[in-house]
Order: sequence, then C-alpha cells, then structure tokens
Amino acid sequence: MKKFWILLIVASLATAASAAEKKATKAAEKPAAKPAFATTLNAGLTMTDGNSETLAANASLVTEGEKEGLGSVRAGVEGNYGESTVNDEKETTVENAKVFANVKKTLTPRTFAVLDGSVLYDDVALVDYRVTLGPGLGVYLVKSDKHELSLEIGPSYVWEKVDGVTDDFLALRIAERGSCQITDNTKFVQSVECVPNTEDFNDYLITAEAGVETAMSERWSLRVVLQDKYDSTPAADAEHNDISLIAGVAFTL
Repeated sequence: MKKFWILLIVASLATAASAAEKKATKAAEKPAAKPAFATTLNAGLTMTDGNSETLAANASLVTEGEKEGLGSVRAGVEGNYGESTVNDEKETTVENAKVFANVKKTLTPRTFAVLDGSVLYDDVALVDYRVTLGPGLGVYLVKSDKHELSLEIGPSYVWEKVDGVTDDFLALRIAERGSCQITDNTKFVQSVECVPNTEDFNDYLITAEAGVETAMSERWSLRVVLQDKYDSTPAADAEHNDISLIAGVAFTL
C-alpha cells in the first residue's frame, strides 16, 4: 500500500509537470484569461524512517467555478492514507476517500438554491459508506472579488453503514464557507458543515476545514490545510474526532 501511494503522488506530479511544459509556449504567446471553471490537482506526502516508519499521503482533484447570473459548481474527489510501522508491526492510521459535489443556482445577486451531495468511506472510523444528499437555500453575506462568505441551510437525507450497522435518516444541513484573498498570491479558505439527525439532535456530524494557499507560479501553489471531522455517535471502537494537517502542492490543470 505504501508503494502505491508513493507511485500515485509521483505520477500525479509528473503528469502535472508534463502538462505545464506543453502549455508553456501557448501561455507565453498570449495573456491567459481567467477561466470560468478551474480544475486543481492537490498532493501531499510525508515519510519518516528509523526507529519507526511512517507514511502519510493525500491526493485530491477539485473542479470549481462560477458563471455570473447562472451559478457555481464545486466538485471533487479526495483520498487520504497513513500508516505507521514500529518493531515490524504495521498499523493503518488513516484510510478514507470522499466524493463530493455542491451546485448553486443563482436566484438573486445575493441568494441561491443549492444541491449538495457526498459519498464517504473511512476504514479507520469503521464507516463502510455514508451518502448524504439534499437541496437547500443560501445567501452570500459577503461577495466581492477578494472576499466571500456564504451560508446554506436545507434538509438532507443520509444513508450509512457504520461498524456493520445500516441506517438511514432525515437530517438538517447547515453549512458556511468563506474565502479571503490575503495578498495577490495568498488565499485563505475555510468551511464548516453541521448535519444533525432531525429525530435526535444529539446525533450529528461536523466537518470543518481551513487552509492557506500561496501561488509560486501561474499554475503551481503551496498549500497547508487543517481538517477536522467530528461524529457525536461514532462506532464503538472509533474516536469522535479525526484531525488531519495536510501540507503539499497544488497544480491548476
């Protein structure tokens, strides 16, 4: 598994570098217009060796963009893997994957309708699958070229299998997302989502993320992201919190 993740990260970066080289000549011939939609490949890898061996890898592919007066889309796939070997005993510390999509339809310059969905797998947290899908309404509290802050609320239905137990229930989804262009090259992005069970508000899921991305060139960026996933009613042998600090590079395709 370790070799697979190393090869995946190296292959991703090699592919991105090759694409950048092929497009360099065209980019030099004419100024690049800012695309309505952009796809970004993110990758991070941390390894240690010695008395203990550890590996932590992250890879994601995200497409997002907006057309004025029409709406916006943010969709992608992300995977995380981590393992630790001490005294020849190997333990998987992280193994999860997520596919997500958020589609907004503009209603007025400040309001929108939204459809949000995701599929999650988390082996360490004993989540075989968790599917969430639902509509909602949202509002931009702040919206400018450099700053954006939005709120979303609506019903959501959850199908899941956790620790071998299958369940489904109606939930309420409350989400917030913001971004700030700190400098011409540095951007801060954060988001928080809470999904409580409508039958028992003590049963809820919270996902939070905050990160900083600094551009090194037109296509390459450095990024640091902190993720926190909280489950108020986890599986019997699982923790409430899963926290990840990810440092890596991003390449805009």
